[in-house]
Amino acid sequence: MQINIRNIIVLITSVVMSGQVLAADNASVDTSDGKTLFASVGSAQITEAEYNQALQQASRKKFYHGTPPEGAMDELRHVVAREVITRILLLQEAERLGLEADKAAIEANIAEFDQRYANSQRWQQQRETMVVNLTRHYREQDLLQQLEARQRRVAPPDESQLKEFYRANLDKFTEPAQNHLSLILLKVDPSSAKTVWDAALAEGAGLVSRLANGADFAELAKLHSSDTSASNGGDMGYLHAGMLSAAAEDEISQLKPGEVSRPVRLLEGVAVFRLEDRKPARLREYEEVSKRARELWLREQQDLAWNRLKDALWQKTPISIHNASLSLNTGG
Repeated sequence: MQINIRNIIVLITSVVMSGQVLAADNASVDTSDGKTLFASVGSAQITEAEYNQALQQASRKKFYHGTPPEGAMDELRHVVAREVITRILLLQEAERLGLEADKAAIEANIAEFDQRYANSQRWQQQRETMVVNLTRHYREQDLLQQLEARQRRVAPPDESQLKEFYRANLDKFTEPAQNHLSLILLKVDPSSAKTVWDAALAEGAGLVSRLANGADFAELAKLHSSDTSASNGGDMGYLHAGMLSAAAEDEISQLKPGEVSRPVRLLEGVAVFRLEDRKPARLREYEEVSKRARELWLREQQDLAWNRLKDALWQKTPISIHNASLSLNTGG
């Protein structure tokens, strides 16, 4: 039975993206075997080929083989460069701290590959090389996870810290305004001709006129609406302001409870809304959200601690970029 092991190749490629490095005592433009250097990070080196492989993989993932928007590749080049270098800095820090990877877990991962691809001739032929790279990949991932978990350990906040955080971030604890809406949607295919859209708008105007003359909104919704809310008389319940399209939000913002909108052209058709009720934005009291405040405070402090470590490593480590098209603040 032929087994596709392309996912193994992808995983090996991801190891390359992590920034495979060649040990060196000095920074030069070329390695001893003639490969062009992309960057020197402390006593480690990244070749131009390794960086380009990382960039290609990131580009495929981000743009799905499509054409990148203007200027997007320049931005991605800088992002990938920083990610590759940062990974090496973190691995160097893990080594400095004497962190050790879980050998048993690594061996278990390799054993899983052996079992899954036992009948694959390609796996058997390339196993030795793949195992070396897989072992390095899992070892590095383990060390990075250990280092991040260690750095993210922060002392829990006291009540005064949480209340101060709450007061400084009231927007995080404010419920947005909500509109209770009913809808009649006259569905139109986006690619339809202008005459079809004009007919739908005219039908919508007719419905608005009937509603103004006392017609029941729920009954018209059941008869004419293509939205899933039709079975409920068009009742959409409460929606946070901003959940609908700009055109719909603009029309709804001008309504008072009980009023019906003009026909609104949306991507999926022509809509007629009725505003049933409006709830203004509401700041929730601290006592209601103290648990949420604690979670947000911890996440923020953990992120700060993790980013501070990365910034410090960039500042204290000698880093040289040998690519004239990139300009990164390397500190050190």
